[in-house]
Amino acid sequence: MNRRFLMNALMVPVVYCGLIVLSVRAQPHSQASPSAVEFNEAGQLVRPTGYRQWVYIGTPHTPNDLNPPEAPFPDFHNVYIDPPSYARYMETGRFPDGTVLVKELVEVGSTRAVSGKGYFMGEFIGLETAIKSAERFPDEPGNWAYFSFGHSYPLAETAEAFPTAACNTCHLVSAADDFVFTQYYPVLRAPRQPRRSETTKWTRDGKLVQPESWREWVYVGTPLTPNDLNPPEAPFPDFHNVYIPPNDFAHYQRTGKFRDGTILIKELVSVGSKGAVSGRGYFMGEFTGLEATVKDSKRFPHEPGNWAYFTFGHSYPLAAEAAANGACHSCHQMNAQDDLVFTQYYPVLRAAKRADEKASSGGAMTVGSKDYDEIAQGMAAGMATALQSSAKTPPVDSEVPVDLEDLARYLKSGAYKNLPHQETNSHPSRGPHSKFGWPVRVFMDEKMNRSLASGAAQHPKGASIVKEMFTDDGDLQGWAVMVKTQDDSQGGDGWFWYETTNVDQPEDVVAVGNGVPLCYGCHSVGNDFFLSSYPLK
Repeated sequence: MNRRFLMNALMVPVVYCGLIVLSVRAQPHSQASPSAVEFNEAGQLVRPTGYRQWVYIGTPHTPNDLNPPEAPFPDFHNVYIDPPSYARYMETGRFPDGTVLVKELVEVGSTRAVSGKGYFMGEFIGLETAIKSAERFPDEPGNWAYFSFGHSYPLAETAEAFPTAACNTCHLVSAADDFVFTQYYPVLRAPRQPRRSETTKWTRDGKLVQPESWREWVYVGTPLTPNDLNPPEAPFPDFHNVYIPPNDFAHYQRTGKFRDGTILIKELVSVGSKGAVSGRGYFMGEFTGLEATVKDSKRFPHEPGNWAYFTFGHSYPLAAEAAANGACHSCHQMNAQDDLVFTQYYPVLRAAKRADEKASSGGAMTVGSKDYDEIAQGMAAGMATALQSSAKTPPVDSEVPVDLEDLARYLKSGAYKNLPHQETNSHPSRGPHSKFGWPVRVFMDEKMNRSLASGAAQHPKGASIVKEMFTDDGDLQGWAVMVKTQDDSQGGDGWFWYETTNVDQPEDVVAVGNGVPLCYGCHSVGNDFFLSSYPLK
């Protein structure tokens, strides 16, 4: 018996056996799909295949960092359920006989990225399953049985069920629903979704209609940058579950390229619990938002890579439609590994890519886990470059100063509140000011107002804007500033950019100077880099 498996099973109900359930077919096809599970003549379970195109339900994680000296289960545990059993569970609230859950183990690849400190997926390292079958396991509690195909590659081709004491007792005591830890899987707790076509749908005015069947697409990974590791708060503290439609995935697997029309969905999930019987870690709470990325050369011919980014909101209920958001391109251009997609953090996509490369090159293609920190360091350096000024700031006659010391005093004193045009209330930000969607309030001078009112293609030198930035609770946390320093915008170099998240020390900056790539990259889709709605409300 695998000693590690037995220890883990006894200690960890939440992320181990009970999360993986393999359906055993007493009759030819049972409730599960025809390829879900098979047994050989000796009664051993044959390693399942094709499960990455089943329904993904969650990824518990108890890293070594939080469980010194070492966690019993330090890996990501990606858990899948076969589609027929998922559909039945959504209809009845019960796991049918023949349910299949598969748990794929993935090592931590990197603990750093441009989005912050966190945990990012490395390589696949193991596979586990469990089975609910009254006919094959009549004497097991709940009729569940548990299996492991190993914790290193190559995996075993077959596996035998573990003794009852290895897993069932812990699942009986701690799992919320029929020996399954549904308390850590929001997909299983959510209402049934209506099914829709994989193809994207658009409104007449070019907005993306919210898809509704993405949880039945191919799951590709879950990055996590929790608040704990990014004090005082991470810009993206949620789990980000990412999916791709099966047809788009099949094309990428076959060619190594994202085809025109590809859509990626990112479902945001809060950190629910930070402790379980398996150890300290991060366990999924509730759904908090939905975002999408679409590659479309006809709709977005001038966007980098023909990709456009959308958000349906970061709180429920979500919006039914979303307009393209220009706040993402710069970071993706500088740091994403493959066609503006962060494939370095998605082992499912890397495996598909390597399969294509191996087929074309005739040899094995691998990436060692030691490379991931190097990749992350390069990405962090790329982000640092994106926040650096790339052009000199010339003197300019403007109501808002561009000298850093003068500007810090100006902001801290509140003098910008005397600007003649300002919003009455805050509105959700379209950019990553501390966090996407957090409130901002705009103030601007008369030059900027006249230019916007006239519909000018470029705003005049000296036009000034100050943006207050708030936390989600409505507390002022910083400012962003734009001042036009020359007549020609020069792709963003003709604007002075400034941002701070320190209201007590405004000279403590995130970015300052002309031509800051991350700033003008986000604002490039605006009216000469002005993004807020006009007239101000």
